[in-house]
Amino acid sequence: MKDTRSEIVRLASELIRSVGYNAFSYTDISKQLNIKNAAIHYYFPAKSDLGIEVIRQNSSYFTKRIERWKNLSNRQQYVNYITMHDGFIDTYWTCIVGSLAPAYDTLPENMQKELQKLVDLIIDWLTDILTKGKENGELIFSEPPRTKAYMIHSALLSSLLMNKVLRNDVYKSIQEGLLNI
Repeated sequence: MKDTRSEIVRLASELIRSVGYNAFSYTDISKQLNIKNAAIHYYFPAKSDLGIEVIRQNSSYFTKRIERWKNLSNRQQYVNYITMHDGFIDTYWTCIVGSLAPAYDTLPENMQKELQKLVDLIIDWLTDILTKGKENGELIFSEPPRTKAYMIHSALLSSLLMNKVLRNDVYKSIQEGLLNI
C-alpha cells in the first residue's frame, strides 16, 4: 500500500501535467484520495511546497534515468531522451517543464528556482551528450551543441503542448525530425 504523502505527490504531478499548476487545488487531491485537505497541509503546508516536491521528484527521476543510460552510446542516450515522453501521448500530458513553464511568472519564487534547476540539469546533460556525439561523429548537426540542446528541448516541449491542443501526430512528427541528426 502506498503512503499518503507519495500518493499526494503522484496525484499533484498528474494534475500539473494534465490541467496545470494553477488549475488544481488541494480539494481536487483530497477528493480523489478520499482524505481531508488538512492531511495534505500536514505534508505540504503551502501549495508551492507540493509543487517543489513534484519538481524535485522529476529531477530525481531524470537523474536516475541518465545514470542508467551513461554506458550507452551518445546516440542511444539521445534517442532515449527524445522518446522518453512517449507514454504521455495517449493521456495528452505534457512534461513537467512544459506544464510549468507557461505559468512561470505566476509561480512562487521558490518554485521558479527549482524549475530553473531542473531545466539547467536537462540542458547541461543534453549539451554534454550532443558535444560528445558531435565530436565522435555519432550525431551530426551544424549548430553549437548548447544552441542545439535549446532547440531540441524546445521542440519536444512544444510538440507535447501542440499534441494536447491538436490531438494528432504532431509529437511523433517532431520526434522523427529530431531523431534525424
